[in-house]
Formats: sequence, structure tokens, C-alpha cells
Amino acid sequence: MISRRLSRGLAGAAICALAMTGCSSSPDSDSKDKDSTSQDGGGKDGAKPGVEDVDPDDVIVKQDVKVPGSKEDTVTVGIHSLEVKGKTQTLTVVITPHFKSVADDDVISIYDTWGENRFFPQLIDADNLKVYSPISDTYEEWTADSVYTETTNNQPMTAWAVFKAPENDIDSVDIRLQESWPKFTDIPVTES
Repeated sequence: MISRRLSRGLAGAAICALAMTGCSSSPDSDSKDKDSTSQDGGGKDGAKPGVEDVDPDDVIVKQDVKVPGSKEDTVTVGIHSLEVKGKTQTLTVVITPHFKSVADDDVISIYDTWGENRFFPQLIDADNLKVYSPISDTYEEWTADSVYTETTNNQPMTAWAVFKAPENDIDSVDIRLQESWPKFTDIPVTES
């Protein structure tokens, strides 16, 4: 007769063995599991994994602005897109610093280009009197990190911010990136 302790140990080992073989099927497996996302190579909607394509030259609009607090440093800021997907909208911005105060190989962050301020863009829906700020969760904003998003002089970097999707049916918004800079106007809102 097998002791109770030994039978529990054998049962546990059998469960572990089954779990491991269930998770290690080969890529050539003929599994017909309808709930498996590996069948379509993506998520529930069949989307495939990929990498966002951000071409620094493919912006909707751009402007050259002075870095707040500096007399000679400037930044080229371009709006790449404002894309609505489900309950959120994502703003993608291309930032190229032109700093005379540093060497070409010195590291420059968004914080530096914003005049030692955080990256906190706002979307303005003037027709409906609404302002959208980046989503915030436990003191963390859903934006590119102002300090650790870096580049070197005259080289573009990409910044992003995620907002709640528009509450009204709108085609465009104005974007305020920095209080001392002119706002971007009539930026199209694109559904993806």
C-alpha cells in the first residue's frame, strides 16, 4: 500500500509533468485550439505584433520654437499623428533640438527641450469647451518620460502621450505643448 504522503507527491509530480508538456508543444503541432492566439499570430482581433512606424520627416505640421529660458537654443517640434483607437487617443510628436549651448554629441532630453519642464501636452476641443490632458494613473502620466527620452543635437526623438478618446464627434483639435509656444491648430483626429 502506498503512503498518503507518497501518493500526494506522485500526484503533484504528474500534474507538473502534464503542465509542462501542455505548454511546450512544437511550432509544427497540429493543435486545433480555437481560443489560441498563436493560430492567427496576434491578439483577439487577429492583429499581428509589430513596431510603430514613425518617420521623423512624415509629420502633419511642424514649427521651430525657442527653448523656454534660453536665448539661443531652439527646437523643431512636429506633430506626427493623433490617432484614436477604442477608448484612447495617442499623440505622437517628433522633437529635434538645435542647441548652440551644447556640443553635437551631448545628450539632450525632452526635459531640456521643454525648458526644464515635463512633457505634458493638452488637446483642446474648443467647439465643445473641453481640454484633454494625458491619462494619469497613480501619479504616472501616460506619456514619454521627460528625462529618459533623449537624443543628441540636431537628431530627432519621438515622444508620445495617451489621452481619453474624444467625448464628442470631432474632426480636429488644437494642441498646446508648452505655455510659451504657439499652439498647433486644427490637427486632424484619425480613427485607426
